[in-house]
Amino acid sequence: MKRAALTALALLGTCVSLFAQYGAILHTAAGEDRLTVGSSILLVGAAAGSLRPETGAAEARSTLQKLGIRLPAAPDDSPITYGGYAFLLAQLFDLPGSAAYVLIPGPLSAFDELQSRGLIPYTERSGHPVRGTDALLLLRRVIEQRGPSR
Repeated sequence: MKRAALTALALLGTCVSLFAQYGAILHTAAGEDRLTVGSSILLVGAAAGSLRPETGAAEARSTLQKLGIRLPAAPDDSPITYGGYAFLLAQLFDLPGSAAYVLIPGPLSAFDELQSRGLIPYTERSGHPVRGTDALLLLRRVIEQRGPSR
């Protein structure tokens, strides 16, 4: 009985810790006027289940590259564009694409694909930086439409 209670308490502590770490990722993203490359990699990677929420930036890049994910070459502290963010989402959530995306997978074709699905407003452009709150909204839309796959 005592052992089961201790196990349950340890499990509860682990769950609370994980939720707090996911909350920290979401809070960081929501607070960024221009979402950074590093934050977007952690956010999308954790949401897709490819990264643990406590993963650091260097480990996140390494882990996702080992999975074959093409990441933005820009430094982690630079703003990510809608195209770059759309490409991360398309890869990590295994979103099927149009012929253009299948033939030439990249930020522009991923952006066009998500925009044609109504997930990105037509007022946005591929090269525009993404606000943190807009990134979270787009992530939610992708998850609602597709769901995590990795």
